[in-house]
Amino acid sequence: MNYEAYPFILNETNTHYKFQSTGKRGIFEKAVAFSPLTDQIYNLALLDLDPVTQDYVDDTVTDNGDLPQVLATVMAVILEYLKEHPSRYIVLTGNTKSRTRLYQIAIGKVVVEMKDFLNIWGYRNHEWIRFEANRSFESFLIGQKSLDSFR
Repeated sequence: MNYEAYPFILNETNTHYKFQSTGKRGIFEKAVAFSPLTDQIYNLALLDLDPVTQDYVDDTVTDNGDLPQVLATVMAVILEYLKEHPSRYIVLTGNTKSRTRLYQIAIGKVVVEMKDFLNIWGYRNHEWIRFEANRSFESFLIGQKSLDSFR
């Protein structure tokens, strides 16, 4: 990916990585959170801080004009997370088809440069297969290359 990731930090309770989106509509607090699905598989959620409730939510659209930087940040967080938790896998599924498509675009842009470090699978037709940039997938699974025991 040819875009620079935003700086991010792990929050005080080690539950999510925080960063700021800066763009045409202002500055938005965002986070990438990981929640366990199994002992080894964790779901990734891209969240926005709701300024009213002060809760992180996954159903907003900021339309801040900085999508490439946000997606680059998500990918950088994934790499950091897997470095800290090398035996885990990360599942990405958008809460809408368009968000899942955005994840696919981001993964497609880094799959070639990350092929030596990461295994990336896509879920379609009830099975996990190796990610291919020009195929549509419902979900994605990412793990470190040395842990190719999933398939």
